[in-house]
Amino acid sequence: MIKLDDVDRQIVAALQENGRISNKEVAELVNLTHSSCSRRIARLEKEGIIVGYRALTDRLKLGYSVRAYCGVFRDASVGWAELAEELAKIEGVVSVYAVSGNVDIMVEIVARDMQHYSSVVMKEFANTKGVSATRSTFVLEEVKSIY
Repeated sequence: MIKLDDVDRQIVAALQENGRISNKEVAELVNLTHSSCSRRIARLEKEGIIVGYRALTDRLKLGYSVRAYCGVFRDASVGWAELAEELAKIEGVVSVYAVSGNVDIMVEIVARDMQHYSSVVMKEFANTKGVSATRSTFVLEEVKSIY
């Protein structure tokens, strides 16, 4: 386990809030010199705590009005890792998790509309070897999302 101090956590929080903030601005926020802050950020990247930077997008403006979580029940003849990898390849799938509870795999899906969502689940998922059943839960409103 990698040890993080409070300053490291503040740096990570600042970059999660705004990945385009400059190292100089981060340094000012956490009361470090620019060089010290830059070294810490480089260490956080090297140690794999910061794994990348990406643009957060407005899915509605991109035409994706439906967001749902689809619980997948796995047929025992297919391993969960193999099934998860196949589901991850399907258009509209934005995250795949092995989970505990009633289902084996939880998949987050974005879709243009209900017809598109139905196509993903009823055609793509249904034709994926190892899927025995699904259970969908639709997002009504996003309150907070930082990951």
